[in-house]
Amino acid sequence: MKITILDGYVDEPSCLGVPPYISPYPRYVAGAVLSSDSEYEYVTIEQLRKGGHLSGDALVLIAGPVVPGRYLRGMPISSKEIVSICGDFEGTRILGGPLARFGMYDRRIEDVFDIIAKKDLDALLSDFLSGGRAKHRNRGMEEWRQWSILGSEVVKEHPDFPQPLIAELDSWRGCVRYLSGGCSFCIEPLYGKPQFREAENIVEEVRALYSAGVRNFRLGGQSCVFSYLAEGVGETETPVPNPSAIDGLLKGIRKAAPDLHVLHTDNADPAVIAAHPRESKEVARHLVEYCTGGNVLAFGVESADPEVIAANNLNTNPEQAKAAVELINEVGSGRSPTGLPHLLPGINFLSGLKGERKETFSMNFAFLKGLLDEGLMIRRINIRQVLPVRGRFAVRKHYREFRRFKSEVRQDIDRPMLVRILPKGIVLRRVYLEIWKGRSTFGRQIGTYPILVGLPYKAELNRFVDVCIFSHGFRSVTGTEFPLAVNDASLDALASLPGIGRKRAARIVRARPLRSPSQFHEVMDDEAVAAEIVRFLKFESE
Repeated sequence: MKITILDGYVDEPSCLGVPPYISPYPRYVAGAVLSSDSEYEYVTIEQLRKGGHLSGDALVLIAGPVVPGRYLRGMPISSKEIVSICGDFEGTRILGGPLARFGMYDRRIEDVFDIIAKKDLDALLSDFLSGGRAKHRNRGMEEWRQWSILGSEVVKEHPDFPQPLIAELDSWRGCVRYLSGGCSFCIEPLYGKPQFREAENIVEEVRALYSAGVRNFRLGGQSCVFSYLAEGVGETETPVPNPSAIDGLLKGIRKAAPDLHVLHTDNADPAVIAAHPRESKEVARHLVEYCTGGNVLAFGVESADPEVIAANNLNTNPEQAKAAVELINEVGSGRSPTGLPHLLPGINFLSGLKGERKETFSMNFAFLKGLLDEGLMIRRINIRQVLPVRGRFAVRKHYREFRRFKSEVRQDIDRPMLVRILPKGIVLRRVYLEIWKGRSTFGRQIGTYPILVGLPYKAELNRFVDVCIFSHGFRSVTGTEFPLAVNDASLDALASLPGIGRKRAARIVRARPLRSPSQFHEVMDDEAVAAEIVRFLKFESE
């Protein structure tokens, strides 16, 4: 039997699957297919949008942006596309991923599919292909190990392979707060008691992906990287981090993928960090030692309002969050070879939670302003409205205050924080240029929550460049390629350099080729501008 795997992309609290990411879902499904002596074809929704087609005996759709964001390229499949594309498929139609697991679909979608996987899609598909009944169950640990390795070759069919593709890795799933139900809105407790993968199994998967050609990895698939194999799970909601286990895992990954380009992580629980500073500091040091620079730990703070915290069983109060921010800054704020600090926290805020009031937004802003005023660094502040996955929330009740809060944070917190993290003149290494918009080019470093980088001119796409930063937006930066080849650069590129402009750029173009810095100085009409700019240029003789 031939199975067509359609990757409609997922975006969950602990799993990214929108390009340049490939989530574990298609890899596990491919592994289950191969273990059942069947064959598969893998296609992404973007490939279909560009004119691809579907064939095969069965269609398996992976979909579900549980925490949808803003994407530079590659949008998750829409409900309309699901109905149109899958409805026309002749053969068995199976829906899986968070869209299926958490019932986030309307009746139109329900009518399209023969089977909707309420638990692990790969486990259901394995039973289906083995001739048995398609059971709604979770994969076993040995299946998890086997399918993650068997399905690793599917990455070669992703449009972003080999670069800038980044493979999302599951280290564990569930939530250490499962007994209390966790935060009111979060899906992680719905997975039940935490299931920790053994380090050697994760390392085996990395080795297989590395052999297939993957060079970028992110340890996601967990609600808190500091809680991996922690002590006291099931006894306390702030278990003691296990630094030796995390050290062994990261060391094993670096040994299995010796020339990797990116190794990042995702979520961290600030309450765990604050409760156990000694162990947490050791874990943070391991993250700095083994992971690559620009790493971000997403802190699910959600609200600084004590009433909202209590009403939604949130895991962190402002004092704990601040203590965790301080600890990560102490260990990880040194600048890495990527141009960014080694390791910084990010903070998530949610609007629409139970107990929210107008004063909530003032408390949230005051918390962030306090961090800024104390000289701390926050790499990313994510502000969004809660989705009704686990219940109904009054997201429109304080919509005006939400919009005002978001605007004030972007203007008064994000921009000065970005200037602090990336001062003018800093060079960001290995920025992948992805799209044109108007006369500008946009790209990102590969990794977790990368900063959007703009070049105010059209540059060749689908390549890595180093970028020198000249100016800052709310959540993005602008710069130029570094070093800029003065004899090959376009007029627009030269004009984008600080102090140059189009008239001076035209003078440079007319004088080309320029073979040395001294020739550049002769061409310029302002010695101070020439002295400032020449260090960013590359000359023909170099």
